[in-house]
Amino acid sequence: MCGLAGIADFDGIDRGGLETRLKRVLDRLRPRGPDAQSTWFTETCAFAHTRLKIIDLSEAGAQPMTDGPLTLVYNGEIYNFRALRSELEGLGRSFNGNSDTEVLLAGWRQWGEDVLPRLAGMFAIAVWNAETSTLTLARDRFGKKPLYYRTAARRLSFASDLVALSRLDDTDGTIDIAALRLFFALRFVPESTSILNDVVKVPPGGLVRFGAAGADTVTWYRLTRQSALYGDRRAAAADLCEAVDTAVAERMIADVPLGAFLSGGIDSAIVVASMARQDEHVRTFTIGFEDAPAYYEERPAARRIADHLGTRHVEIGVTSAMTRELCEAVFNAYDEPFADSSALPTYVVAREARHHVTVALSGDGGDEVFAGYRKYLGEVQAARYQHLPNWLRRHVIEPLGAALPDSKSDGWRDRARQVRRFLSHAGKNGAARQAGWLRSLSEDELDAMIIPTAAGPTPESLIAEIRDGCDGGDPLNRMLCADIGFGLPADMLTKVDRASMANSLEVRCPLLDHRVVECAAAMPGDYKLSAGRTKRILREAFADRLPEEVFDRPKKGFEIPIAEWLTGGLADLCRWAIDPTRLARQELLRPEMPAQWLDDLAAGRRDTSWQLWTVIAFQAWWERQFGDGVS
Repeated sequence: MCGLAGIADFDGIDRGGLETRLKRVLDRLRPRGPDAQSTWFTETCAFAHTRLKIIDLSEAGAQPMTDGPLTLVYNGEIYNFRALRSELEGLGRSFNGNSDTEVLLAGWRQWGEDVLPRLAGMFAIAVWNAETSTLTLARDRFGKKPLYYRTAARRLSFASDLVALSRLDDTDGTIDIAALRLFFALRFVPESTSILNDVVKVPPGGLVRFGAAGADTVTWYRLTRQSALYGDRRAAAADLCEAVDTAVAERMIADVPLGAFLSGGIDSAIVVASMARQDEHVRTFTIGFEDAPAYYEERPAARRIADHLGTRHVEIGVTSAMTRELCEAVFNAYDEPFADSSALPTYVVAREARHHVTVALSGDGGDEVFAGYRKYLGEVQAARYQHLPNWLRRHVIEPLGAALPDSKSDGWRDRARQVRRFLSHAGKNGAARQAGWLRSLSEDELDAMIIPTAAGPTPESLIAEIRDGCDGGDPLNRMLCADIGFGLPADMLTKVDRASMANSLEVRCPLLDHRVVECAAAMPGDYKLSAGRTKRILREAFADRLPEEVFDRPKKGFEIPIAEWLTGGLADLCRWAIDPTRLARQELLRPEMPAQWLDDLAAGRRDTSWQLWTVIAFQAWWERQFGDGVS
């Protein structure tokens, strides 16, 4: 796992000035690759790279790496590199070392861009071709590894990290107000935009070619197999087991210590169970909260799974006293504003795991691939709800729903909150319904809070575009396809990548192996969700590997007691973020709505912790980008 940055400039590179900026870039990228760093220059192109040594720890795996006219830097892992190496050796290619980087470069030399569909892995790649004077940037199928770029005239700059890109170009940039609206609506910035004007992300499954005539972007991968191909559940379960076990086995290849994250849920338990079949000395890591309600506690359930599988288990505790210091570290890890509060426990478990291992497998992606979230139950129930008379829904049921509590303070209030959220969106069309269940703020609320106006996409329009590209299939599969293309890379994968890389830990996600995802996509929706049960096919395929209680445990998100913290140990941070004088100086947000959110939370009228945390996350990012840091 690594960090990369570089420039291609067809008007020529000022090496002296660039070397100074690259030192600052490498400082930012060092946590992504603390083991080595290097630069490479020509008159037109320059690369910088930091290396986290995982496979082939020798200098034979060092980057930038050159083969003939090609020079490559990349961030990620190619899990099937051994099979590709054998194929390339059969074609006459020879190798100096044992790294996946050398195999990737040889594959590019052999097949060009056509090597990409052959790769099973996570990656962000930059390749300079001296023969054609072309820079190519590519990103893995589902966007596990980040890659930002900026173009200006005959110049393109790129980096793994937005802060590094700003240092490379020696500019703070300006805020894209349309992206700011999306951030406050969703708590993350979608992959189709970035928080800074004129900065672009290479899209998941995308390829950017840059030459003297400019840049063009193409899609090299799209998940489109949404029409069900399986007609037999047993065959689907058998194929799924094989695909998961293969993905896990490939991700256990490393020349450094390796372990796994283990919660009390199905996904990580299945990954660890597969690991335990292949290695009797698996290390597992779980996080919990010392002084929070039992709702937020994962450790007892994870401990029972670890005992059943015989892992070497480590439990990590977080106290409310740790949160203020922790916030600074977490906010610094995220290069764009990011307000998924589960970034905090993700950061802590990554930090503590790094004391023991360099690589950790996780169950990330299982919810989006196998319909694990409650909103997927809502999608199925929405079809039934829409059969009710319109007058009954509009004038009786939905007004009653709006009067329900909006709080997680205990079990019945959390259930009422779920019903309230369902009723507020169940009557809408597919894209609007899906966006509504993601939203923290409506367009009207955004208009009332954000001062500058800007025309741009909405969550509904972005999701509708992705849904339109999902071939056929039933409503649930279309929703899953859109979540894999929209929320997964921008929220879940961003969260895990930034939190783990800030701690120099590589996280691998077997359930997001493209063969696992495509196997699931070929199943009808009711294989994944039916009779009110989520992840049905996972439960059936792996029932013999885990205790029944793992599959019977109610779904819980990876959440923190954020409402308690914002009215307790983080109250000062909250007041800092919504301070009217501060907001007036920025001329971005009106203070009335955030002030009302804090009043409502403090009085227990409604749980506005998500909205307040979004303001805090934005202010922390703003301070780092344009100010003097969080204070």
